[in-house]
Amino acid sequence: MTEGILVTAANKRIGKSIAEHLSRRGYYIFIHHHRSLDESKVLLSELEAGGEIVQCDLGDYEAVESMIGNIVRSGKCLRHIVNNASLFSRDEATDFNEKSFSDHMNINLRGPMQLARGLYNSLGENERGSVVNILDSKIFSLNADFFSYSLSKFGHYGATEIMAQAFSPKVRVNGVAPGLTLISETQSKENFELASHLNFLGAPINVDDVAASVFHLINTPSINGAVLPVDGGQKMMNFTKDVVDVASGILDKKN
Repeated sequence: MTEGILVTAANKRIGKSIAEHLSRRGYYIFIHHHRSLDESKVLLSELEAGGEIVQCDLGDYEAVESMIGNIVRSGKCLRHIVNNASLFSRDEATDFNEKSFSDHMNINLRGPMQLARGLYNSLGENERGSVVNILDSKIFSLNADFFSYSLSKFGHYGATEIMAQAFSPKVRVNGVAPGLTLISETQSKENFELASHLNFLGAPINVDDVAASVFHLINTPSINGAVLPVDGGQKMMNFTKDVVDVASGILDKKN
C-alpha cells in the first residue's frame, strides 16, 4: 500500500511545494486546509500520486484530536506528517495579548504536537513513521520581533527533540528551519529582494531545497531529533531584529 503523508496547510506557499515534491516521489498526500477548499481542490488535481483533502482548524483541540483518527479509519496508510501550517502575525513583548499569544501557541505548537501524538498512537508496535516540523531559522538566533510567533516556534523546536525521544522507535521526529523563502503579503518587493539576500550565500532560499530537505528526513531512518537549517547560513549572522525589519532599516537609510 502506498504510504500517505499529511501536510498541513498544503495548498499554498511552502506547504504546496512540499506536497508536490513528495507526490512526485510516489507518496499519497493528505492535503490539510482550514478555509481554503478551492485551492486544495486545485492542488489535488495536480498531484501525481493522488491524495485527498482534510479540513481542520488547528487551533481547535477537539478537532485536531479527531483528525488522525478520521484519516486512519478511512483505511489509508498514514505514515508521516509534515507540520507546515503556521500563524505568523506581529506582536511584541511589550504589547502581546491573550488572544495573540494563545492563537500562536495553539496553532504553531499544541496542534502539531497533537498530530504527532496521534500518529504515534495510530501505529502498531512494528510499524514505523516520521514527523517533520517546519520551524524557522529565527530559533537559532532569537530576537524580540514577532514575540508570540517566535516563542511558539522556539517551543516547537524543543518539542521536536522531546518527542523524538518519547515516540521512538515508532516515530522519528525531525525539523527543517527555513530562512526567508517566499515574499509575504505585507512585504514590498524591494524589501524581499534585499532581505532574501541577507545570508552568507547572498542568495534567496529556494523553496525546492526546503521540500527536498523534508524528503531527506522522511527517507533517512538514522536521523532522529535533528533540525536542519535551510537558510544560507543566516542563523550565524545574529541579527538583533527580524530580517525583514533589518532590510527595512537599510532601505530607510538609503532613502
